[in-house]
Amino acid sequence: MEIFTTLAAATAAEGAHGVWWTPLFYLSFTALIILSLGVIAVRGARENVPRSLLTRLLEHVYFFIENMCVSVIGEQGRKFIPLVFTIYTVILVANFLGVIGLMAPTSVFSVTFGMAVMVVFYVQYVGIRTLGIWGYIKHFFGPPLGWLFIVNVLLFVVEIVSELFKNVSLSLRLYINMSAEHSLKAAFRKIIEIGDFGVPLDAVLVPLAILVSIVQALVFAVLTCVYLSLFVSHEEEAHAH
Repeated sequence: MEIFTTLAAATAAEGAHGVWWTPLFYLSFTALIILSLGVIAVRGARENVPRSLLTRLLEHVYFFIENMCVSVIGEQGRKFIPLVFTIYTVILVANFLGVIGLMAPTSVFSVTFGMAVMVVFYVQYVGIRTLGIWGYIKHFFGPPLGWLFIVNVLLFVVEIVSELFKNVSLSLRLYINMSAEHSLKAAFRKIIEIGDFGVPLDAVLVPLAILVSIVQALVFAVLTCVYLSLFVSHEEEAHAH
């Protein structure tokens, strides 16, 4: 019941972010920033030894994502680098918009839920493509237990519910952390007010806001890798045998 109460509160809070297209505008702005930075970084990468700080920074981010995909998923994880890199950069830049005083799209539940649905549905697609329809279904039953087949049936139910609630866990984790950070900054901003003048105490939270923004983007990306590994690992085990 607590989960559904939280979902209701999240949906009700949507009105606090202005008209319905406001999150879409900031998401588009996020994409524009990433595209612009990417173009600049690619130009700098044409040099034999890149001198551009942005190029070197994005190169390090790419290698970080590459190492994470390979470590969590395995060698097959390399083909998912574009997906995970995109998820990480979009969430990170969107979070940083909130740090600089704009609206972070990730503080809107409909945005985080949409991203979670996209990831979970893609994971199911990868599972079906990797294991086949029958192998995908058998995956939810767990290892054969003979006459204890009732346990396999229970495992199937638990796994299906778990897959459905991945949407909720992914979206709520990101939404709650980002909206809480935004609310905390707003509360600090109002602690000391003299007439129309307010002491900007929320500035002391900027380092914390930056840390939360980075960590939440990383958590979403890592969980995406973990969900993919649950299916891709079966393919690697089959090749090993």
